Amino acid sequence: MELLKKDNYYHIYNRGINSETVFQDDNNMSYFLKLVEKYLIPKVNILAYCLLNNHFHFAIEVTTDTKEVNQAFSNLFNAYTKAYNKQNYRTGALFERPFKRKHIKDENYLKQLILYIHRNPENHNIVEDFKSYEFSSFKLYSTENTTLISEKKPYIIGLFDALKNFNITHNNNTPNELNMEYDDSRPAGFEKPARSSMKDQFFKYIHQLQDTITSKLKEIDGKAKFQEDLWDRPEGGGGRTRVIENGAVFEKGGVNISGVHGKLPDSMQKYFGVEDADFFACGLSLVLHPKNPMVPTVHANWRYFEMYDNEGNIVDQWFGGGQDLTPYYLFEDDAKHFHQTCKTACDKHNPEFYAKYKARCDEYFYNAHRNEGRGIGGLFFDYCKATDEMSMQNWYDFVTEVGDSFLEAYVPIVEKRKDLDYTKAQRDWQEIRRGRYVEFNLVHDKGTLFGLKTNGRIESILMSLPPHVQWVYDHQPEAGSEEEKLIKVLQNPVDWA
Repeated sequence: MELLKKDNYYHIYNRGINSETVFQDDNNMSYFLKLVEKYLIPKVNILAYCLLNNHFHFAIEVTTDTKEVNQAFSNLFNAYTKAYNKQNYRTGALFERPFKRKHIKDENYLKQLILYIHRNPENHNIVEDFKSYEFSSFKLYSTENTTLISEKKPYIIGLFDALKNFNITHNNNTPNELNMEYDDSRPAGFEKPARSSMKDQFFKYIHQLQDTITSKLKEIDGKAKFQEDLWDRPEGGGGRTRVIENGAVFEKGGVNISGVHGKLPDSMQKYFGVEDADFFACGLSLVLHPKNPMVPTVHANWRYFEMYDNEGNIVDQWFGGGQDLTPYYLFEDDAKHFHQTCKTACDKHNPEFYAKYKARCDEYFYNAHRNEGRGIGGLFFDYCKATDEMSMQNWYDFVTEVGDSFLEAYVPIVEKRKDLDYTKAQRDWQEIRRGRYVEFNLVHDKGTLFGLKTNGRIESILMSLPPHVQWVYDHQPEAGSEEEKLIKVLQNPVDWA
């Protein structure tokens, strides 16, 4: 690793781990530059800079000793990472370590580097004209502003003979003429835009969806509030758990989001048939157990997964999710409404999706040891990967359509049934059926399995379990009863829409 020595010039550059986005918006970039001013300016002269979504470039002159300048860079990256992690509910390193640097030994290379850094946004089609880009130093060379670019500005302009020629030379050069494409100071593929912004896009979506859902459920309950719990996963990542308990409508419920990453555990490598792989997974998972047995339990989750090779390249990615209804007493109007909402969401993307994913839901949420479904189904889809017909963006649009439909599917049912009268016997039946729900989650559910085998947070994983449950020996519903009616439907799936 090249040491940073006083009175020497360097090309400093780095990217996010696995090419992750490190600057999501203008506010992130502005904050990073403020930290640059705070930590670096006293130790270096900045000659040029450019920030893009997943990496940055600086040309600098070191003005202090090696130990001090290294500490300054460490303070910069640590301060920004801490703020970024807090904003995005993540943990762990954000930038690759150690940060990359190349010693600039002659003025011709320095001149070419200045051009390269300033033209970077246009080279990657971020903007049509690099001169309009706000987060590079190019514009500062035509103003009196010296906040970030140093007293060395006259020296840099002098490399081009004059400011006029500085601008002309920038306009005349192309990436090939600059001969930077094969610069061995950059990792292979470093200058490509983020390999996938999909995880950032979806992670932002589930944050917003969690807020929307919990706000509406709190309004419906009218008594209880969601308790929020932020948690970290030691191996990488974390989440935001929101739980509601002992409410007027919801006896227990949780709406959780998480984003975890790191080395894929051995057990999961065997499951996926891979070796030595890293992963990223994020999603929203919710379960609501209403107090009134006339109101059905509901479950939903929407998730995204990426797997990487040793060089951080994405080798696999997919979406999954769905939503399903578990009633204790069958109201056919409710079943039709829930399924019709699911079908409407599916039909906007493919007329074959509803029948396909409804069948998979009936098949998946099935207690084989009981020969009955967990509930009356809904949608279940998994391993939704890019094909000739569906890009990952298409899948994103579909999954978020289903996610956005959840409240429309469930809330009218809750509002219609939450104030109905019920007896102790009906409450007992609800608790017996909840036992079947527990059995499925602990015996069959893949999400529970994945969470437990990736050292997930136990409280969040088992949040789906109801607070009061009964297991009555050889319980059989009375012939001709409403309870028996439900069992018969669970044994033979119905086409509700």
